[in-house]
Amino acid sequence: MADALPHRCWAEIHLDAFERNLKRIQNALPSKVRYIAVVKADAYGHGMPQIVRYLMQSGVDYFAVANTQEASLIREMGNGWPILILGPVLPEEAPSLIRDDLTATVSSIEEAEQLHALAIQNKSAKPIKVHLKIDTGMGRLGIWHTEAAVTYAAIQKLSGLHLEGLYTHFSSADSDPEFTHIQRNRFLEALENIQPPKECIIHADNSAGLDSFSPELPFNAVRIGLLQFGIPPYPQSVLSKANVEPVLSFHARVGLLKTLPAGTDVSYGRTHTLNKETRVAVLTAGYGDGLPFALGNRGSVLIKGIVCPILGRVTMDQTIVDVSDIPELKIGETAVFIGKSESEEICARRFSESAETIPWDALCAISKRVTRVFRAPREL
Repeated sequence: MADALPHRCWAEIHLDAFERNLKRIQNALPSKVRYIAVVKADAYGHGMPQIVRYLMQSGVDYFAVANTQEASLIREMGNGWPILILGPVLPEEAPSLIRDDLTATVSSIEEAEQLHALAIQNKSAKPIKVHLKIDTGMGRLGIWHTEAAVTYAAIQKLSGLHLEGLYTHFSSADSDPEFTHIQRNRFLEALENIQPPKECIIHADNSAGLDSFSPELPFNAVRIGLLQFGIPPYPQSVLSKANVEPVLSFHARVGLLKTLPAGTDVSYGRTHTLNKETRVAVLTAGYGDGLPFALGNRGSVLIKGIVCPILGRVTMDQTIVDVSDIPELKIGETAVFIGKSESEEICARRFSESAETIPWDALCAISKRVTRVFRAPREL
């Protein structure tokens, strides 16, 4: 039976699964640990407004985003939640820190001094909140860990700033526990030199880093991104025991059916030649919708519970698949890129591995022209 939805290509966001994930994660965290919900990149492709609204209702403590534009969208939804900007704040973006009551990440004394000058110039009623990021081996943002204590002391003297938190970021928590241990120890040594007050927010762990998190350490917050959407950061993660469920499924429809003779070259570049007469379906999605180009000749989709190989290159708006094993297939029926079809499933990790990428990339790449359909267990 053809799918009743009018969409050519859509992603379903299962908010009942999301709600269960949040409860399971919150129950697994020690009571003193704050939940920083990372919702950058349109909540990892899941749709920021709806996801944030659910998070607000679920009692998370803090939001984290990549930039001030994302933060402003959240601030429009409510004033009760602090919002941390994880990326550097550009000079022209800095006034929004005051206007929207945002928290900036600073990685140097120079950045801190510029924000201090802005607060003084604008005669801000309260200091700009900042978190000092400490580089323990990522090599991206943050002051190098051996310089952290000096930088912390300098920022503390700037009256226009309130140094609310300290944090670091692990580069390889999903693949290199030994280096993660080195990074964690570097951060702990920096904290020992700094001696921050008890009320300081201290965080190092993202979804992957939680496997080595210990409540005995001085960390009092964690940053949860991919895990809340039902995807453990790596297959061996002990967090898979939390039984989080996938929140997103990704679909298109059968737009055309045809039978091609043996010897036919399929799609651009003639990268696949049929070795027998083949029934093919042209699906109504391509790389313009976020289907990775790399899935050509190596990925597959599910239709009526049958695994259907992708033939030839993925094109911008369509993808060709072999449906020889589904003689009863009709135009308009649903193909599944991520999700379940009868007893078969393609999870986000399998989907991304087929394209030689990672789940973060695969989810964020699902484009804006893909309609998000929210399946809500209750009214928001």
